[in-house]
Amino acid sequence: MLIPNSFGLTVKAKNFLSIDTFEDLSELHSIKDNSILILGACTNVILNKDIDKTIVQVNFKDIKMYEDYLSVGGGVDWADLIEYCLNNNLYGIENLTHIPGSVGAAPVQNIGAYGVEVSSFIHSVECFNLLTQQQETIKRKECKFEYRNSIFKSKNYIILKVNFIFHKRFMPNLSYPALANYLIDNSIDKNSLTPQMLSDSVRNIRNSKLPDPRLEPNVGSIFKNPIVKTNDFDRNFLLGHRWDQDNGMTKLSAARLIELIKPELSIPRTLRIYEYHSLVVINNGKASFDDITNLLNQIGIKIFNKFNVELEIEPEIISI
Repeated sequence: MLIPNSFGLTVKAKNFLSIDTFEDLSELHSIKDNSILILGACTNVILNKDIDKTIVQVNFKDIKMYEDYLSVGGGVDWADLIEYCLNNNLYGIENLTHIPGSVGAAPVQNIGAYGVEVSSFIHSVECFNLLTQQQETIKRKECKFEYRNSIFKSKNYIILKVNFIFHKRFMPNLSYPALANYLIDNSIDKNSLTPQMLSDSVRNIRNSKLPDPRLEPNVGSIFKNPIVKTNDFDRNFLLGHRWDQDNGMTKLSAARLIELIKPELSIPRTLRIYEYHSLVVINNGKASFDDITNLLNQIGIKIFNKFNVELEIEPEIISI
């Protein structure tokens, strides 16, 4: 069957299993672990044309409020969770507005934007352990969340539900410069800011920088911003495009690094680097898996050779 994906690649899979109820999990016992590929909405993956595995997709769509936490099915669209929170006085993830994908995919790489990471609001994750063939509930500390990383990248877990604890009082995080500047430029008083206004502001910023994958196929940021030892680089290196972190580390702008080597790249006609954000690569039509992976490798090699900085690809590359 054909697998829809936001990069617009033609991808066929051998088999497909939809997990709509807990009873459907019993079908996993007959499939070898190495023959399973867990996919969500396919907004952050680059897939080869033929997948010789069984695609497993979770379609739990329930949202239920308990006394201490909000339980959300892994198949819920992330945009629907944002809307639910805005309508039910649950605060904290407004900065994560307009991120494509499903709730079940959010913990995998600890999605984040504009100074906020989803891990800050996760209480626990309910999943199916492919190694033990048992259902488990993993507490937040056990998830080992880091920048765009978690234990779920091991592929040993199928995320069924995510349990959140949100703020009951609106405390906007305006620490990210682009967001703070947007409010100033649009004469929005931070003292009168509402959750809906903050969410709308983030949506507007993202729309101004990132193309709609339904119109121009892409997977968002193609590389992670590298975190390096501050003392390894001159203080003037990437000035204005670097941010000091804790413990003597500095985050560098991957977009700026790409801009600096862009004239040296050999880019196939099937692809282009987005005009308004160098971290986005667009499928112009009929791009192949090899087209995109070759371009990403070319970018990584040139930046390492020129600046001694290693870039890590953000979307998952699935070649099997």
